[in-house]
Amino acid sequence: MPIETVQRSIHLRRKTNQRVFQNIARLGELSKLSQSHQELLDGLHPWGADHRLRFENMLPILLGIIAVLCLLSVWILPAGIPSHLAFWLAAGFSLYSYLTYEQDDPIQDVIRALEQQVIAQKYHWQFYQPPAHINIPVQPTLFTAYLKNLFPLFQQGSVANEIPVYASTLWTDEQGQQYPVLLFQYHFVDEIRLRGKNGEETKVKEVHKDLWGVFIFQVPAQGLAVTTSRKTFEFPYLHDWHTSDIQINQRLRIYGADPLQLAKTLTPAMVLRLDQLFATRCGDLLLHPEQDVLCFLGEQDLFKIATKAQNIDDISKLRGHLRTFRLAEYENLQRDLIAFLK
Repeated sequence: MPIETVQRSIHLRRKTNQRVFQNIARLGELSKLSQSHQELLDGLHPWGADHRLRFENMLPILLGIIAVLCLLSVWILPAGIPSHLAFWLAAGFSLYSYLTYEQDDPIQDVIRALEQQVIAQKYHWQFYQPPAHINIPVQPTLFTAYLKNLFPLFQQGSVANEIPVYASTLWTDEQGQQYPVLLFQYHFVDEIRLRGKNGEETKVKEVHKDLWGVFIFQVPAQGLAVTTSRKTFEFPYLHDWHTSDIQINQRLRIYGADPLQLAKTLTPAMVLRLDQLFATRCGDLLLHPEQDVLCFLGEQDLFKIATKAQNIDDISKLRGHLRTFRLAEYENLQRDLIAFLK
């Protein structure tokens, strides 16, 4: 039997914290029943009951402190009944403190679930679903593997290269042009090895890193690669290109699959749009030479929530948080890439 199951079976739930668990259960039901962002917010006000979303752990903490003091007194009190009594008091207080202390994991879990639901409703994301223009069933593993193989960006890890989180949506520009989009998190693991005195390699540690990006579909194939780093690209982006602007050449490195196509693509207007796109961000922008797909990959966390809420410990603060939080990095990238595609 897992230790978590044993802990739950012997756990003592105090009446004060029981109300918090009731609120958590009610939030879970509201999440299942709400069909829109506004419907979810309406379900949170008026709440009409105890608003607390914070466990009261003052008594378990106080008992834990007393238990430590009793245990320390064992070495101070004379041997015999006093020291034995202090030991058993320490054991009793420690056990009760352990059984009544509540971790805040259930609260954080339900808040994260509500945040994900609001994101899906507010930004029209479909988590772990392919874009709408792909109207045939696809296996998630094969689908992400296919996307990674389109661009030479997803082999940065010597141990692992994964897309653990992705969501599809649809972007629309001012002229009504729609672009199917897949935003994603790219996680890779690199292994650091050192060579010993005898020439053998020894693993020192694994380095985990995350990048975030988007695939935009139904974008004309142009065979273009642009980066703000000093790196080069693998096939097919083997031909480098320099613009007539020295400052842009210092900030951006431009490559392509075909020199003639590069000359046609990199018009003054195109170079200006690239300059504007990378004016406030770093990353890689690639357009496939054959498939109508664009990929942008950078260090900005597109899933990161920007909020003014601090210490969400009641239903009112939770409602305010769910009403006002934004995905600022995602919104900025969406705005800039739509402007680039005009």
